[in-house]
Amino acid sequence: MVAANNNSSKADPPVERGSGRISFHLQQQQNNDPPSGDDADCSTVPMSGSIRPTPLPPSVLRNPGGGGAYNNNDAKILGINGGFSSSDNQHIELRSKRLSARRRAQLFFDSEENEDSWMRVAADKLNDWMPRSPKAMVVAFCALVGVACVARIASHPAITGALGSAAMGGAVQERRLKKNLNSDPNSDFLDDFDQRRRRAADLPDGTVFSEPAHTRMCRSIINRLDAYDAGTTTFEQVIFTESEYVCRDPDAPYTSVLNMFAAQLLHEANNQIGLNVDYTHRCAKWERFCTGNMTTVQFHLPDPLSMTAYAWQDGCIDAAMLRTICTNSLASSDPTDPDNILFPSGYLDTDTNTCSLGCFFNQVLPWIRNNLRVVATNWLNTVESRALTFWLRNAAEFSHREKDDMEVSVVSLSCAVEDCDMSQTSCVCEFTPLPNWVYAMHIPRSSTNVAIVVSPTCAKFGEGCTLHAQELYHFFHTLYPRADITWNVITSTSSWYMRMITADVLVCPPGEGCLLPAIARDAYTYVYEKTSPTVSTWLTCAPANYLTRFTTPTYPPVFLQGDCRHLRARIGAWAQDAALAPSLQYSTPVDGYLGCADTNFVATAEDPYRPPTTYRWDENVWATCPVTVMTQADLCTQMDRLGLARILFVGDHTTMTQAISLASILGQGDGISLDTSVVPNFTKTITCAGTTIGSFELSYIRNDRLEEPGTTPSPGFPNCGPTNAQYCYPWSTDYANFSGKQLLIVNTGYHWGDDWSGYITNFQNFVGKIDEVAGANAIRADDVIMFRTSVPGHKECHLHDGVYAHYGEYCPRIVNGAFWHWWGELPPYNDYAIRIINEWNLLNTVKNGPNIELLDPWLMTVLRPDGHLSGSDAGPNCSLDPQECMLYSLPGPVDWWNHLLVQQLVDVGTHLENSNPMQAWR
Repeated sequence: MVAANNNSSKADPPVERGSGRISFHLQQQQNNDPPSGDDADCSTVPMSGSIRPTPLPPSVLRNPGGGGAYNNNDAKILGINGGFSSSDNQHIELRSKRLSARRRAQLFFDSEENEDSWMRVAADKLNDWMPRSPKAMVVAFCALVGVACVARIASHPAITGALGSAAMGGAVQERRLKKNLNSDPNSDFLDDFDQRRRRAADLPDGTVFSEPAHTRMCRSIINRLDAYDAGTTTFEQVIFTESEYVCRDPDAPYTSVLNMFAAQLLHEANNQIGLNVDYTHRCAKWERFCTGNMTTVQFHLPDPLSMTAYAWQDGCIDAAMLRTICTNSLASSDPTDPDNILFPSGYLDTDTNTCSLGCFFNQVLPWIRNNLRVVATNWLNTVESRALTFWLRNAAEFSHREKDDMEVSVVSLSCAVEDCDMSQTSCVCEFTPLPNWVYAMHIPRSSTNVAIVVSPTCAKFGEGCTLHAQELYHFFHTLYPRADITWNVITSTSSWYMRMITADVLVCPPGEGCLLPAIARDAYTYVYEKTSPTVSTWLTCAPANYLTRFTTPTYPPVFLQGDCRHLRARIGAWAQDAALAPSLQYSTPVDGYLGCADTNFVATAEDPYRPPTTYRWDENVWATCPVTVMTQADLCTQMDRLGLARILFVGDHTTMTQAISLASILGQGDGISLDTSVVPNFTKTITCAGTTIGSFELSYIRNDRLEEPGTTPSPGFPNCGPTNAQYCYPWSTDYANFSGKQLLIVNTGYHWGDDWSGYITNFQNFVGKIDEVAGANAIRADDVIMFRTSVPGHKECHLHDGVYAHYGEYCPRIVNGAFWHWWGELPPYNDYAIRIINEWNLLNTVKNGPNIELLDPWLMTVLRPDGHLSGSDAGPNCSLDPQECMLYSLPGPVDWWNHLLVQQLVDVGTHLENSNPMQAWR
């Protein structure tokens, strides 16, 4: 198993970038220095946040003496009869913020009319002292206004409260938390800026429910079932509404949401037999200040919950089953647990290791899923456009990608169970972090945004939760150097749920917080869940069709053989190695311009080898996934292991350079002509002594755009591209008709410039061609296909004689535009290709072709500004006009593309031999 890298430098404060996001910082000390080194992203710097007062917990809203038990009067209260008695001392009159401000303004003006008011006294005094000259009068008037403003501000409750807090320290906050519902009825609750919770009765008589609606409904249902069995057929309608603490609970959204679904389910079930016990949650009545500031996800659920997606099966819940469900729930150790209603037999029986699902369970999940998707759709329609470019995608919609697609990945950290309340001083959170390699396996390298969201209870009570978030923040900056990385403690459960539902990728350590968003998603969802009885959930019994929507990997996570191909060459650095340099040289120099620098190099005692050929690649994090120098025996072993009879390279000059590099490493580089008057395609036979295959072919076909226009070019007569200036030799027929299994390595991107629509269409056509060929020839389904990412050139490569230490050094030198051959478009092209490859591998269940692997030397190569054809080591005899700062001399950095290739082949063989589950390309 690969060990996670848990070493981190001093943690910077959490940062939240982007409009419309909540930043909740847990540290008062802010470090606003711009990022540097591996953390630099060339675009943004951390922004400071602010400390927010701890909100009052749901427990403050619950009145122990309020009486949550069911009674007939409670049940008869209709939703529209929500008036309140002003004479009830337990009730605090609800006032809007606007009315409070108006009343205070009226009191202010009334005080001005009082002859003893402080403003009139002050005015009289100033009038006595005021000089009579016009200029002096203006100065005095300004002074008067200033004094009045300062006095008015100083008397404001928010200022006096803040000054009191500063003077009294933590004692004030403790007093606030202990403030109960029996406070002075004459005080204006909304004037208290530190307690912006409405604490009102659920009923006009002052009753505050301490139980969710489904518990109270069950008592009514049992009573009516008794009457029903006795012959009563008509029942008066009763309507239950949800408790305030359920609607506004910010600490346990999972339980609160399920409470509401449990009550709605009872509503539907009892009305099937005419008991007339109805439910509407009416959470909107607890909205703060009537301003639309609804921060819990409960507020956003439809009222009543939509039943259109609930394919109710007659007889699934009859009167006997309804009685059993309610009786068992009320008799359980926790009658308020919604799982008693929703999943009465949906948990794994640890004795028999079986689940009893039935029609009941199978209907509940799609019902919850579709309601949450309705909420997510509404949320997307209201968020600021382009602030967070999330949208709901079904599997069929994944092929419609565009240039400016944002790929958002979310890591959600929460407690394993929602038993903690922010009012507590201590609580067992049971937070369990995942190793760093797990996130690297699941979050694609094509992500444009990676957000780490932490629940408040996890941040407060979870041992190591905040530290883990900060560590991931810095780790992701290195692993995803081009992405926007953010982390924050998210206090709004509605925003938390919506981010998880609408993200492209969701990864969750064990915790209930992810379960409901997970079932509302369609793909790229990785939920780790413990299965011990103390923390088990209905997830262990989810039907098979739901387990296809998200992955529940083994917990604790197990690193499988072959998984190194997802981690290798992603975090590392170059180091000179004089001892390794001899094995990095060719036995025969390459002809033409690719070998010019090596041919003209004059060895000395200090520099026996050309400097660009003396570096090795070191893995900085995953040392057990190295890139080692390949040999012919290594490659032959893997070709024999996979039964491959040919390696076919298809692509432009960069692909030709890789093909010639591999042939030269294998001692077959002679006879390959780079003369522009000669067709560049070639085939070499590589002998593999002592193997079953005996030998294999190494071939290259030039095709600059990975397309076939229907004609065949010849030297000096190109046939493709917008100006017909590129060469596209036919390749698909040769590939399709080859008699044995083969390794196909392709690349495209350099010759598409900024033609995004052309690139998108072309790459989709390529994937379609693979499927078409495999459908016509079954042996093609057993091929190994690799797409190599495109690597941009380096500005002013003739000035570089060494390597970049990390991405932060390369980043400021990125260039784009027509003069630089649109090099800046290549990384987004790679991202698009990776997304399509992932969708092809994971979402297309009817494809004929094989999975497509990724060969990604991008990071390795952008750190190598040395060794280009116009590099400082080329010498005057190899000068090119114009300069060539994209192609490399051989031997050089491109050799490491092939060293990486052989290591990836090793992992592919291991993966296929062990039948390990396919992972998306990360």
